[in-house]
Amino acid sequence: MSVQCLGIYREQRFSPGSHAAGDAAILEATQAVLEQAGYHTQLVAPERLPALAPSAPVVLSMCQSLEALAVLDTWAQQGVLVINRPAAVRACYRLALVTALAPTTLPFPRSLVVPLDETASLEALLAGCPPNSTGWWVKRGDVHAMQADDVVFVPDTASLPGHLIRLRQRGLRHAVLQEHLHGSELKFYAVRDHGIVHVVAPHAAALPTFDMAQLHALAEQASAVLGLEIYGGDCLVLADGSLALIDINDWPSFRPCRPAAAAAIARYILTQAQHRGLLSRS
Repeated sequence: MSVQCLGIYREQRFSPGSHAAGDAAILEATQAVLEQAGYHTQLVAPERLPALAPSAPVVLSMCQSLEALAVLDTWAQQGVLVINRPAAVRACYRLALVTALAPTTLPFPRSLVVPLDETASLEALLAGCPPNSTGWWVKRGDVHAMQADDVVFVPDTASLPGHLIRLRQRGLRHAVLQEHLHGSELKFYAVRDHGIVHVVAPHAAALPTFDMAQLHALAEQASAVLGLEIYGGDCLVLADGSLALIDINDWPSFRPCRPAAAAAIARYILTQAQHRGLLSRS
């Protein structure tokens, strides 16, 4: 039986601690739905990619390393359908994300990119940093948070250099400073053409009052800018009831809604593949 869909796990370094099991679980749940629908699906580790030739017309990819994404770029150029597309995954790297979202009409916190140049004084780099009475979030400038000090809240501008020095000492080349906004946090999970699969309030017992239509529009606009198809994000419900996007990421674990998410993801993948004439039931 030939492999019709190839699933690629996320690299261990991008799924630290307990995240690895959750990331694997959503890929495996999606595999189960595809198999039940009659499409043979194999899952492989991303480290195997350089030694593999394209063996399936459709790839379900959770990998995030630049090395793996380069292989998938080549496969896509050969006609393989890759979801999420490598360019969309790279667009979720922190610096790329800020660069892409800042010029849009999306409600997104003011964000500043700080090069962590070894030859430059951090105080000098921050000389033009505007005062902000609400504080700043200091974030590593490449990928999403992978350890506790990758994202740190700093209450005032004067305290920023020490946190930036720590990131520089770790060998990071950029940091992102994002202004703190007051609001109630929402975490959402979405699939293109399906919309929001699930919403949770990670730090509250119940969801705050918000406009679901506005959240749908916010998620769809952000996914369109970044090219994402399977994604999740974080936003805030502000005091006036409006929403502000604070983060978005490619193919999350869908932990609180895995069965529904796997069904929506599989349906989206099959629709895209069938439109291109890439799949037939085994």
